[in-house]
Amino acid sequence: MDSKKFDFGAMVDDQLKGIRKGYKFGSAFNEDKLIVRPKKPVVEVLSDDNAAVKSAWETGAAISGLVEKEVKGGFEVTVAGQRTFCPFSQIDRGVHKPSEDYIGRKFDFLVTEYTKDERGLSVVVSRRALLDIEAAALKEAVLAEITEGETLNGTITRVLDFGAFVDLGGLEGLVPAREIAWERVDDPRTVLKEGDGITVKVLRVDREEGKVTLSRKECLARVFKKTAEEEAAAENAAAVAAWMEESKKRNAGVGSLASAFDGLKI
Repeated sequence: MDSKKFDFGAMVDDQLKGIRKGYKFGSAFNEDKLIVRPKKPVVEVLSDDNAAVKSAWETGAAISGLVEKEVKGGFEVTVAGQRTFCPFSQIDRGVHKPSEDYIGRKFDFLVTEYTKDERGLSVVVSRRALLDIEAAALKEAVLAEITEGETLNGTITRVLDFGAFVDLGGLEGLVPAREIAWERVDDPRTVLKEGDGITVKVLRVDREEGKVTLSRKECLARVFKKTAEEEAAAENAAAVAAWMEESKKRNAGVGSLASAFDGLKI
């Protein structure tokens, strides 16, 4: 893949343009395949509201914030001098790390709620929303370049009964159980382990669905396993050959019999 062909920053900007259409956390995309958030009632914004935060809310642009401390349900984040709230579920993607890994660090956020009532200004931010957008843009870039038949290196992310998912650098592909090895694999977990590196061949690419089918066995030397009938025939041939060799030794002094097996092939 030649990543130089893609302007990744421009792709993320294109994704950000859709953030105002109705983003739903944990959900997928709108009809334009852009991550969006739910529509909210129009809020009257007073002149003394924080201009930078207001601008980020209106444009969907990312804004830097400092994670100050853990509070009930999430984190207190200072954004452009304004105290905001980031729910636990919106600080990261996937498995969340301990709070200590976030507190005292600066991250980019998206403003997902901006309201004001008698209690004052209320701002909710999400780092996960921005990470989702960046991941979607990266996936699109990788999917555009990947081709059937090429061999790639990746990392195993999940191992399930029906196969294993492999991260190819922003895009996940599936190695079905039948494509793990040339021999039958009843339980993929006995062969593959999450976190391990793996070399795979791309079998199929469905750009419309965003799905990639991979094969591990195609990158391995093929071992032809004999059928039960072939193994039985080989054992019989070996037994006959051994009997002939033994008979030849026992009858070494008998001229006609000693030469009877000469040149005979099994």
